[in-house]
Amino acid sequence: MNNKENNNRKDFSPIVSPEEFAANGYCIRHNFLTEQECEHYLALIENYRQTHAVQEIYRQSRERSLNYKVIEGLKIKEYLPEIERLYADVNEIVSQTVGQILEPLKNTQVGVNINITSPGGEYRWHYDRNKITGILYLNSVEGGETESYPNYRLYLEKHRYSRLQQWLDNLLQLKTMRRVFGKQILLKPRAGSLLLMRANKCLHSVRPVAGDRDRINVIMAYDAPDADFAVEQQLDSYLYNQNALLSSDPNYK
Repeated sequence: MNNKENNNRKDFSPIVSPEEFAANGYCIRHNFLTEQECEHYLALIENYRQTHAVQEIYRQSRERSLNYKVIEGLKIKEYLPEIERLYADVNEIVSQTVGQILEPLKNTQVGVNINITSPGGEYRWHYDRNKITGILYLNSVEGGETESYPNYRLYLEKHRYSRLQQWLDNLLQLKTMRRVFGKQILLKPRAGSLLLMRANKCLHSVRPVAGDRDRINVIMAYDAPDADFAVEQQLDSYLYNQNALLSSDPNYK
């Protein structure tokens, strides 16, 4: 596939206005990729999986656990450059939709990932460290819905890594609290769809995958050019190193 020709066919205009995005906390563009383009990227990923081990992560958590496989950004940069270029291209849509200059994360390992969730796998409730996350769905599967509560977090900007933030996050994560105070958005995996969300304020998770096919997504993270994250080292260990032993939640100090 000629990447330049592919980009020329893409709609890189904002998905919604910055005002609408801020009010809703998320937006979706269906058919961002064609069926043929999804198949192309899936073939690249399958070729990689045939020749490289893919990290498997399992960490038990309340209600939903972290149970998935991941191809992290350093591997993508080396072996899957077309997906890295796609990550850079989507940056234009993100900045226009949010109404702010945002960039791919400086941390290459985290910036763009390929998440592979096998049948029975799921992804725990969480907020992302970065301001905006894009989820690009490459295939349609049974189950595996992205369940989210946009603009839900009581966000303590200057104390976002504090124990108080942790207490608030744990409280609002409870099913009863979500039902009373949250607005649930449930998105089924649909090949070619692009979801953008205010990920550091949107509580989200992945429901268990059903059927017999892996759920495959490209996860793309963006933030301000000067963004830094105080918990980066321990959070990266949690997400990418199954052998890392952590005594507390890595999202907080």
